[in-house]
Amino acid sequence: MESSPGGRCGEIASDISVILVTVAQLIFFSFFHQYIAWYTTGPDGSVTRLSMLTDDYFTWLPFPIAASIVVIVTSTVMIFYDRYWYRQIAWIVFCLLGITVTVSLVSIFPFDFSVIPNETAVDVVPIVVRVFFILLAVFYAVTALVMFVQLISHTAKREKR
Repeated sequence: MESSPGGRCGEIASDISVILVTVAQLIFFSFFHQYIAWYTTGPDGSVTRLSMLTDDYFTWLPFPIAASIVVIVTSTVMIFYDRYWYRQIAWIVFCLLGITVTVSLVSIFPFDFSVIPNETAVDVVPIVVRVFFILLAVFYAVTALVMFVQLISHTAKREKR
């Protein structure tokens, strides 16, 4: 059994944190997505919520739901099964799932920013959001590649012993 520099307790705390954040994200995306909106306040103090999501959101939703389930199950297994190779492969898979979810989001792009009351923002925000998600996918890809190289390096070192 091998341990990371943070120790076994750190790994377990990290796994539990990943599970909790993923569950919260899953609940938000599934049940509270209507809050992804532009809010305006009327003269009488009433608040109007204008959704920024199109019906295509429900086409995209299965991607993060499936990815979240994989992350939750895999992270739970990591709490009980402490092996370097499993942890490293799991994180590589998490990155690949991140790429899939992000690329599907950019492809489907279920956003309607026309509710923003500034014409310049309506033109600029979709570009900024797309660029952000593309950079996020690149970040996931680089991270997966680095973790894969670490796994191969670690395996090669173990075989030389």
